[in-house]
Amino acid sequence: MSRAAPHGDTVLAARAGRYEEYLPSPVLGAHFCCLWSHDIHDGPDQRIAIVPDGYCDIVWTGRGLVVAGPDRSSAFPFLAGGERIVGARFAPGAAAEWLKVPICDILGQSVPLEDFWGAAALRLDELLHACADPNDRLQQLKAALEHEAVKRAAPAGDMAAVFAHANDTSQSGDVADAMLDGLSIGARQLRRRCHTHFGYGPKTLARIRRFQGMLRLCRSNKPLPLAELAVAAGYADQAHMTRDAREISTLTPMQLQQQMAG
Repeated sequence: MSRAAPHGDTVLAARAGRYEEYLPSPVLGAHFCCLWSHDIHDGPDQRIAIVPDGYCDIVWTGRGLVVAGPDRSSAFPFLAGGERIVGARFAPGAAAEWLKVPICDILGQSVPLEDFWGAAALRLDELLHACADPNDRLQQLKAALEHEAVKRAAPAGDMAAVFAHANDTSQSGDVADAMLDGLSIGARQLRRRCHTHFGYGPKTLARIRRFQGMLRLCRSNKPLPLAELAVAAGYADQAHMTRDAREISTLTPMQLQQQMAG
């Protein structure tokens, strides 16, 4: 997967086709936030921007099964026109147990699932390739994950609490200090656990989740003036928001608003 910013216009993944999320079954609920599908628009192959969100996913494309590690900035993969992709998004703190590696080891990488699951991943890939219908493919992925889930320990609740703190834009002061409230660990251990379960430290996680909060606000039918958008999303000011948006996505907040509302 390409990590370098492309030349020319950048198109967000949400604008590149039809994306849908599905609630996980009760068996998967502790381990996955959702299953999802993404039908890419018919037409020529295109390079799109997949912006970071703090999550780790299992993804199937026509080229096989991969684990998409978390990112600090956007990834720019080429996707074939008409491709139908399915995936499953790990719940906060769950991926390291399923993959048996610290998530910082796969930061910014797209790694074949075979590297983690061996022959089981190859068998699953064959099943998914054999599905003619995308809905059947998603059901096959769901069934395989449910089979694995009974062998997996539930993720530690402290990382879910850390993720929730990272989503809270109302808090003032040091975000790491806020995350430590209610946890029986110190700052160094928090940083180590964040690297293990999210791929980076608590401040980077909070920065990425704040950016995602800004994107959610950009989906509004009535776009906010940029200065108001910055305040609502938890930025110090409009310049702070613009700097973060460009560094994370290569796009300005105005361009993000235009694409998210389009």
